[in-house]
Amino acid sequence: MSSPLGNSAPCTCTLLLFALATSGCSSVFGVEAPRVRTHRITGAGPLVQMLRVELQRSAPVRVEYWTDDGRRLLVDSSTAATHSILVSRLRPDRTYFYRIVGTNAEGAFTTEALPPDLARLRLTATGTPTTPLVLLHLFDPHGFRGYAAVNAEGEIVWYWRTVDMALGAVRRANGRSVFMDRGRGLLDVRPDGSVVHELPQDEIREQHHDVIETRNGTLLFLAFDGRQHAGTLLKGEAIWEWWPETGRTAKRWSSWDHLSPLRDRAPLPGVEWLHANSLAIGPRGNVLVSFRLLNQVMSISPDFARVEWRLGGVNATRPLAAPDQYSGQHTARELAANRLLVFDNGVIRRDSSRALELDLSASAVKAVWQWRPARRNFSAFVGSARRLANGNTVITFGMSAFAGSTGPIEVYEVNRKGETVWHLEAAETRQTFRAEPWPSIGSEYEKGEPQTN
Repeated sequence: MSSPLGNSAPCTCTLLLFALATSGCSSVFGVEAPRVRTHRITGAGPLVQMLRVELQRSAPVRVEYWTDDGRRLLVDSSTAATHSILVSRLRPDRTYFYRIVGTNAEGAFTTEALPPDLARLRLTATGTPTTPLVLLHLFDPHGFRGYAAVNAEGEIVWYWRTVDMALGAVRRANGRSVFMDRGRGLLDVRPDGSVVHELPQDEIREQHHDVIETRNGTLLFLAFDGRQHAGTLLKGEAIWEWWPETGRTAKRWSSWDHLSPLRDRAPLPGVEWLHANSLAIGPRGNVLVSFRLLNQVMSISPDFARVEWRLGGVNATRPLAAPDQYSGQHTARELAANRLLVFDNGVIRRDSSRALELDLSASAVKAVWQWRPARRNFSAFVGSARRLANGNTVITFGMSAFAGSTGPIEVYEVNRKGETVWHLEAAETRQTFRAEPWPSIGSEYEKGEPQTN
């Protein structure tokens, strides 16, 4: 099933093509560039353009493009006589120039302005981040709902709308992204914003909170598993697997088979008794689940047959000392064998939320690293902590001053010494579920950046 550009058609671009081209005049990719017969650029999606190039003969193509800040982006296309090249990571309401490297073919185009609900969002950034982009999962009941990619300067360079809350995203190995939309379901989305595959939301399998890709290219996601208990409908949790290319789904795990709402339950009223809010695959293929209402992270065996351990909280098999006990936590991930990183909302302590790293190798689990901002920020809900390859950590305090949270919404990248290397603050929105380090929109890259699919 497909959908036009994530529910938001792009504005028509002003096309300012320069003279069409000329004979090949140098080489690119180690071969002489052929003559460019035609080139034409048109709008393809929110802040995305499509450059169509016809060559005299088959050859690879490299396109370089830039706007008034002087920063130059590149995108490569494999050998062909006719190319359709996605030009992405574009700043809104700017005139861009491009050239086909190795030829005299060049042109220009103007990007559209942000839609009013997204333009209202105020972003302020300082410092230099490690990753080119950060993907914000935004929700405002009276404003923009969806995903927005932000560059180092805090500018929105791509977006995709949701019907309801944006509650999880994963960049697939094939270069597409899968987004969770609580109102619509799971969407497998191309960089131009078009939907390739969709798993619709339904009442029987109510998808919520997180989606991750397996080593086989399938997707795991969380869904409520409602059953009658003592005359009342209670929502347990299930882990499902989705094969987007075939549409097949399978329930892999249910809390009802391993936990009991009589014993494994916090003393809180409500139809939910666990509230799972994150999934991750560990280094052994084990699956980690964070249960907010139990203040607990659980490891499930790779075959989903048994619970390996329960860390912290209600009926823990591996308890935590009081200073290291998280509460209301999000985004639990095993960084390596026996090393766990979690965003600790701290709903019991109600002081500042924090990123917390725990060593699980000994019988007594202990904290080995934690970080809080100098300015207290208590996020009663949402939030994330992501470890980068260079050892830095991207930490999201996702709540505005709402529902007991202090605000503001802010994202930090900090090094192992706890020094802030990049800071983003967001205003005029209610929350951001997470801020994910994101390598690119399509296959664009800046000189010095690693190339992605």
